[in-house]
Amino acid sequence: MGGVFINYRRGDHSETVEHLYAELDRHFGRGQVFLDRPSIVPGQRFSDTLRARVDDCEVLLAVIHPGWTDVRDVSGARRLDDEEDWVRREIEQALASDKVLIPVFLDGVTAPRPAELPPSIRELVGRNGQPLRRTHWESDLAELIAVLEGLVRPDWRPVPAPEERGKRPGRWLGVLTAVLACAVLAGVPALPQDDSWAGTDVLPYTLGAALMSTVLLCAPFVAVAAVRLVRRSVDDLERELHAVRHRTYIRHTWPIGLGIILLGGYGAVLGDQGMAVALPLLLVLGVAVVRAAVTHLRLKKRDDDLWARWPHRLPDRVHRAALRRAVARLHVRLDRMTAPLSLEQREKAAWELDDIAGAVRRTEREAGRTRREWLSQDHPWLFAGYVLWLALTAALFVASGLAYAAAGEGTVRRYVVMGVAVLTGTALALGTLETAHRHQRRQRRELARQVTGFREGLLRRVAELSLPPRTKPTAPARRPEEYAEPD
Repeated sequence: MGGVFINYRRGDHSETVEHLYAELDRHFGRGQVFLDRPSIVPGQRFSDTLRARVDDCEVLLAVIHPGWTDVRDVSGARRLDDEEDWVRREIEQALASDKVLIPVFLDGVTAPRPAELPPSIRELVGRNGQPLRRTHWESDLAELIAVLEGLVRPDWRPVPAPEERGKRPGRWLGVLTAVLACAVLAGVPALPQDDSWAGTDVLPYTLGAALMSTVLLCAPFVAVAAVRLVRRSVDDLERELHAVRHRTYIRHTWPIGLGIILLGGYGAVLGDQGMAVALPLLLVLGVAVVRAAVTHLRLKKRDDDLWARWPHRLPDRVHRAALRRAVARLHVRLDRMTAPLSLEQREKAAWELDDIAGAVRRTEREAGRTRREWLSQDHPWLFAGYVLWLALTAALFVASGLAYAAAGEGTVRRYVVMGVAVLTGTALALGTLETAHRHQRRQRRELARQVTGFREGLLRRVAELSLPPRTKPTAPARRPEEYAEPD
């Protein structure tokens, strides 16, 4: 448990001691500061509790009030000369176990002379103390808390990672996809067709749809391939955007939304045909704007929470934006902190750096996944969609072949062309998935390399800020909620 143990003798100054306890308890948290009357539970053996808490504490504050060395019992004997005196016994135990012992001098009291103390606690004279004067209460208390922050930490726990939204589908998605693909392959060719196109230059509607579907399969392949070709520029842009707050990201990317609105307006100007295109586009845009507004508010609140309460545990499957953002946020924190770091700051920074290291290891493992693992874990719905898309394309070509055969227009050349088109569509789909797999693998490896380098720099920064102080701190460390996170 650790914490602070307040050693004092009851008297007229007890109210000041209780005020000190209340301030330390508020700053370091309940359970981290011990004072006999509010801390000992009724029914406990106070002698056992006192010995246990002195043995467990990190710092013992010996409160020395006016007349502390000469307090006497009813018989006139000096209390410090009594070996059973609890003030003396607690100080003896702290000195014997090499605890940090800080004398606290109330109202201008000076350190006692060695001759005024029993030999067993005479070492107390050699400990530098802290004054606590009523006339300078705020500044003296701030100095004391600043010193204690380097030795005692408030009770804290990392904030749990946000729950993952929804669960990844299991084998049932694969079974459902297979069933639907078979139904498409069997059902589409069985649909009745009008053969009025036979003997003309008009293509069967199934063949026109199949060719259009094959052409559309080119779009994802071209998009993924283009991203790989300009990956360095995209990576640099991502790294910059991931390091800023959400509202800053919105402030610098709003022209994209404006461009979509202008595109819709341009479609409306083109007349009826343009309106037919613009109205669905504007409907989709309206839904997107509403959803973007809700998402913006949620992410803004999340940004504020991540800054004020730290450290936050990263999720098991961390997105590269969240990992880069965690590194950037810790970098900003360390830039705002002053040496020497408090014990709480050192522990939180060390914990967060370990959590980042764990996320990097998980990212490296993800980079080594097989294609099947990548698809099933990251893109199960996309893969299912591709399978159904290819099944529909193949079914449309089969239906077209059957239509040509029924109309007496079937030729080997046409069947070969349709077979080649099916193989081309399949090759485009497989090429898209393969290119995307290689791209994400390279992204994760590059992310792990970047974050590892940043983390090593942050480790050195924490070590530099944790060097022992060369001068006495005069104020407690600032907490993140006391100042806003910069953009």
